[in-house]
Amino acid sequence: MTAAVELLLQAANGAPVQLPPELARRLLACSNDSAVCDCLGLSLPQRIRLRNAALLQAAQELVTDGDTTWQAAQRLARAVRRFELALLPALRRGQVLPLTPHESSLWRAYQVSGTRHLRSPRKLYSLLQIS
Repeated sequence: MTAAVELLLQAANGAPVQLPPELARRLLACSNDSAVCDCLGLSLPQRIRLRNAALLQAAQELVTDGDTTWQAAQRLARAVRRFELALLPALRRGQVLPLTPHESSLWRAYQVSGTRHLRSPRKLYSLLQIS
């Protein structure tokens, strides 16, 4: 039995366990039920913060000197569209792909279940302005 399976079995038996971050991310990615996320200890505001932090990290990776907030939001929106069309289907099927830093951040944002995905430049602009 693998260490991950043993950890899950211990958790199912009520023992407190420390999950490796990758296992926790995969569990969250597999769950579309907010009750599962609640069991894992993530409330909706916490999930939104995780998603937003990943999107902000992606934006920071894409920003070039002199970009305005609006330009950064547009650049991020284009990256999100490319990610959804080219990489997301394969990643959801479990393929392991080499990802750039901003693509890794977008993948983390999409692994948070129970939140809406921000795609439009306007919504991404609002997010970037707040931070």
